[in-house]
Amino acid sequence: MDIESSSMPALGSTMIDWFGLVHNLSLPLVILFLLPWMYVLLILSSVPYLHLCNFFRLRFWKHIHEDEFWNHARRMMAFVWHLHSKVFHGYEVIGLENLPENGPALLIYYHGALPIDMYYLTAATMIKRNRLIHTVGDRFLDQIPGWKLVSRVMKVTSGSAQSCVATLHSGELLSIAPGGVYEAQFGDKSYEVLWKNRTGFARVALEAQVPIIPMFTVNIRECFRTVSIAKWIFKRIYEALKIPVLPIYGGFPVKLRTVLGKPIPYDGSLTPAALQQKIASAIANLISEHQRVPGDILQAIGDRFDTDNISKKAARC
Repeated sequence: MDIESSSMPALGSTMIDWFGLVHNLSLPLVILFLLPWMYVLLILSSVPYLHLCNFFRLRFWKHIHEDEFWNHARRMMAFVWHLHSKVFHGYEVIGLENLPENGPALLIYYHGALPIDMYYLTAATMIKRNRLIHTVGDRFLDQIPGWKLVSRVMKVTSGSAQSCVATLHSGELLSIAPGGVYEAQFGDKSYEVLWKNRTGFARVALEAQVPIIPMFTVNIRECFRTVSIAKWIFKRIYEALKIPVLPIYGGFPVKLRTVLGKPIPYDGSLTPAALQQKIASAIANLISEHQRVPGDILQAIGDRFDTDNISKKAARC
């Protein structure tokens, strides 16, 4: 009896210690995989917000011109996103003067695991330039209930060549990430440009005869990352389904700084393939000049407090 009674507390203590160890190890992992969903929910919050705005517009404010009404609704969203960008990531834009105040331009950007930087830049451009950047969205977004109103109000196009050219011909700004979901899912901290042989954006630029502005956001891969285990399996699933399948983790409060390069003027002598290579090189040069490779999460967080480094990078632009 004495032996049994003396061993039971030790066994219970061991089980409690083991539970505590598993809890302490699993909690940070759960948080890391839940944080990206907080950003996704913020994005999805635009669905009920805009539908609520539309309800009040149809019920009480029919006398207000539709474009004017939605412009006010967009600006409210822009202020929320701009505040979010400043608080969570000390967000700033370098080279905003490279965006034309009037007239069309095509923005080509590197696609992070989550394109949070495109939301931030759109908000900053609306507030500082009073211009809306039209965006080519992935087709799977249309499957989200209520998203069609968001696409209409925020000017998210289907991505067809005809719609893109029409947007540019109407004098608007348009953004495209040639790497799309593939680059978002399978890029990593090495910041390699993963565009495969996609030249559709180059054909659009040549047909519309507009300048191209290369865009890259520093530390975008340190803000969110995709898991690196068994990527080959997820690649096969992606090739079959064409939807994001690789788990995303992060939401780290890293410094985010969007760099807009010098406009690349229209050159009708270039083929789509040659123009694609030219733009890919311009993006790669922005990465080489501004990004720490390989990316490091702790150093990216430290960039928020490294004002000297920030000033030097800004001066180089």
